[in-house]
Amino acid sequence: LEPPSIENRALKNIHQEATDAAIAVSPKPDPIAELNAFFRSAYGMNRDEAMTQVPLAGLTLIGTGEIWRVEWGQLVRSYQPAAFFPKIKGLMHAVIGVHGAWGLALRASRNPMSHEILRGLDQALQRATDFASHELPENLASDAGTILNELHQLAHAWAHGATPSQGDFPERMEKVRPELNRIIRQVGEAMYDSLIQSLETFKAESSEHDWKNLHFGICGPAQGRRNNIEIAAAAAIFGGNAIGRQVLYLENAMTIPDGLRLLASLIIEKDLGLAVFKDPYRMWEDVLSETAVKQMGGNFFSELGPGPV
Repeated sequence: LEPPSIENRALKNIHQEATDAAIAVSPKPDPIAELNAFFRSAYGMNRDEAMTQVPLAGLTLIGTGEIWRVEWGQLVRSYQPAAFFPKIKGLMHAVIGVHGAWGLALRASRNPMSHEILRGLDQALQRATDFASHELPENLASDAGTILNELHQLAHAWAHGATPSQGDFPERMEKVRPELNRIIRQVGEAMYDSLIQSLETFKAESSEHDWKNLHFGICGPAQGRRNNIEIAAAAAIFGGNAIGRQVLYLENAMTIPDGLRLLASLIIEKDLGLAVFKDPYRMWEDVLSETAVKQMGGNFFSELGPGPV
């Protein structure tokens, strides 16, 4: 779903004001900070070259169903899912968009952009409703259309002067929750099957040694989603014990190139941990983790098992 184009003048002004303020109170140069920055530059340069020495790795971005094959640091192939997966993802984006507009309106937000969002939401949902009717598979199109139509009626009323109430959005979602849950179940099963098929193809096209030592990164937002379907599919192929060791959730990686850089960091940190502590996973913990574990009375998370050989 593509919202109407809006020039974010207010946010630009806020950013400029913050930049000017930072310059005004800029501290004197810190020689220790400069040394630390230099030391980290050596680490960063090594990280940036690390993936060129890795024969095989894998990456996926949550919610897309697409899996990327990485050889010697290069993205060489994409295992594609069904074409409708990226499209149906827009349905949940529409839901969270209406929720955002509802929250802004309830608080009578003073952000000048909030009024433009409320006006644009009516048009955006009309486009999304039209889109769903001819772009989604038949078994999803009807339910998606029902949900989008209800959201559009709500946004249309707001755009034409209706005052949002505390019950507006929850009551609409209550009305269409059966349709939403039905779509989620259908898409979940299709997504899982697609990921399994792609991973099996990936494995079949790889040597046994490279596959055994492969790191598979799942890129996503900072607040990693619990019960992630990509992790579930990867665990079915790599085994449950691989989670957190070979199957890795990469926080704050919103693109595949972002994920590639984070994967390189994790691989370098394994080498660093082995060289410094004789433990490849030591640098995957906080440097002060010994004290933290002591104070907590045990590890926060399940312990990592033996790594790939």
